[in-house]
Amino acid sequence: MRLIDILNLPTFNETTVVAGEQGLNKTVQSVNLMDAPDIIHYLTGEQLLLTTAYSIKNNPNALIELVTQMAKQGCAGLGLKTKRFIEEIPNEVIEIANELHFPIIEIPLNYSLGEMLNEALGCILKERTHELNYALNIHREFTDIVVSGGGFSNIIESLASILDLPVILLNYRLDIMAYSHDIDKEAFFDIYWYIHERIHQENLDTYKVLTLPKKDTNSEFTEFSIYPISTTNQQKGYIIIFGSTLSNESSFTLAIEQAANVISFEFMKLHALEQHSRRLKNEFFADLVDGAIPNEEEIINRGRTYHLNKSLQYICITCKMDDSSDFYQDSYPLQTEKEISLRRDRIYELIESILTKRFENCIVFTKGDLFTTLLGFDFYNDEIEKTVLDSINELQSDLFQALDSSMSFGISNYTENLKDIPTSFQEAVDALRAGYRENKKRFIKTYRIKELAEIFKTIPSQKLKEFYKSTLRDLAYPKDKDKEDLVQTLTVFLNNNCQISETAKILFIHRNTVIYRIKKCEEILGIELKGADETLTLRIALFIRSFFNNRIEKQNI
Repeated sequence: MRLIDILNLPTFNETTVVAGEQGLNKTVQSVNLMDAPDIIHYLTGEQLLLTTAYSIKNNPNALIELVTQMAKQGCAGLGLKTKRFIEEIPNEVIEIANELHFPIIEIPLNYSLGEMLNEALGCILKERTHELNYALNIHREFTDIVVSGGGFSNIIESLASILDLPVILLNYRLDIMAYSHDIDKEAFFDIYWYIHERIHQENLDTYKVLTLPKKDTNSEFTEFSIYPISTTNQQKGYIIIFGSTLSNESSFTLAIEQAANVISFEFMKLHALEQHSRRLKNEFFADLVDGAIPNEEEIINRGRTYHLNKSLQYICITCKMDDSSDFYQDSYPLQTEKEISLRRDRIYELIESILTKRFENCIVFTKGDLFTTLLGFDFYNDEIEKTVLDSINELQSDLFQALDSSMSFGISNYTENLKDIPTSFQEAVDALRAGYRENKKRFIKTYRIKELAEIFKTIPSQKLKEFYKSTLRDLAYPKDKDKEDLVQTLTVFLNNNCQISETAKILFIHRNTVIYRIKKCEEILGIELKGADETLTLRIALFIRSFFNNRIEKQNI
């Protein structure tokens, strides 16, 4: 209830507002009657205080301090009875109250503060009861819509009718979920990016009214308001209301709050359905890429739900968060399982959102910590490959900027047969693994047929191990951290064409440390890393090391 409405009550008829008239629209949640010396400690925000000022009758400075503290605490106003303990309200107090826009009401001597208190509280209680009934009726109306299967569109249409203003519902990705019939679509899209930008700039978590830029829109409205929606699983949405709102009217706010409550449950239901559908999808494609589906007919029948088409040529793209082990431990020590799951959901949704808009035949799923995409084409060629690489490069940048996620990608060759999708998946994984072997991050690597690893598979393992041990000597099987650091430095040094500065940059160490470690390696190996033959021999030996380690870890990636 507003203070100005309380002043219109019969028992307040002859009161006079002597200061702070600009604050008369303040909300009054309760009224207090007190004359204690330490009044301020018992007051709360949006409270109106009625007093005779007995405890501070001979101390004008105390009255100034009381007004200052009440304004700071967010109180609604101060009612002072004069001609009893104080003859009149000091000018200094009035000046301070005007500066703070804090209302001071002068109460005549013949008025009973008790009667004023009772009438004001009774009026506030009556309004609260009315608001509660209104909220229950509104909630019942929105709930009936949901129970009858109405969904977002009907809720938004009903809310727009109640508010008599156009309304749009966005999800937390700012996709349009529903809008009222009176929305001017052309005008809305003129300002969509402005709304998009403001939501990210404001980081909105409370109801807020914003002004529209007149130069950017032909809309008749000059402002819009945003009401954020949060759910227990943190999935968010926004109710956008166009036009001059009545946000200071409780009925207006109550209608939005009840709509938001019902919509939040709809978001939760939608999220649960999406999670169930995604789990079934992941299970099918995990079976497919693992080669667990025995024949093409079953692949076609089960894959029809996901628009898997046997007439298309498919490539497989796998990606994962760089240093994902650090994500679960060191880099994000305060992340809960729910927050980690939410982050992975948002990565998945961003990948799916971007790629499905650019490619007609796109299927996204997850397997373990890998985000995997199948792209289908009528005919895969060099031009399409360039388009794919450009799109993945933009996706990688968007993931980093929007979600602060460093992601690397492996891309397979194309396959013409659905039964060969497991091979494509393995090629994408191998390409991803090859990039990590080179100590890269945020890379995009395409699989190439008959890479060095394929050639090594034709050589007996024993021969490879003998070459490896004789070349690396004491560094072949390091038994302490110092030697492991030497092997890592040597690997990065050779992979970067023996560039000391580049090696130091990648390993985050000083260049003098690199020089020291390389000299130490030369001493152990009994060679100088200057000739092409020596460096080539070491590169092959180190590749053999990663080749065998890769075989051991293959099942874990």
